[in-house]
Amino acid sequence: MNSLTTIRIYFEYGKKQKHVPFWKTLHESDYATIILKKAKAANLNQVLHFNVSKGYFNSKKINWGLGDVQHFKHPQIIEITDTPEQINWFLESEKVFFEDTSIYIIKNEILLKP
Repeated sequence: MNSLTTIRIYFEYGKKQKHVPFWKTLHESDYATIILKKAKAANLNQVLHFNVSKGYFNSKKINWGLGDVQHFKHPQIIEITDTPEQINWFLESEKVFFEDTSIYIIKNEILLKP
C-alpha cells in the first residue's frame, strides 16, 4: 500500500512572486496558476485549486468573496497529494518560491483505493 501525503498551500489572491522584475509581473499568471504549472512539471500525482467562497487569514478582516472581481486579500488554497518523497523533493526544489507562504501537511490515514 502506497503512503500518500497531502499538503495545503495557503495564500492571498493577489500574491505575487518575489525576485521578479516589475515589468514581468505585469504579464505573469496568478500565483495559483504558477504553482499548478510547477507541480505539473514536477509530475506530482494530484493538484487541486480550491476557490474559497469566504474566509480570512491571521485574525484579519473576513473576505466575503462577493462580486465578480476578488479582493487581493481573498484566501486561496492549493492542495497537493503525492508520496512524501515527491512532496519533499518539490518543496525543497521550490524553496525560494515558497519562502513566505503558509504550507500545512495533512497526514492521510487510510488509502481506500490504490
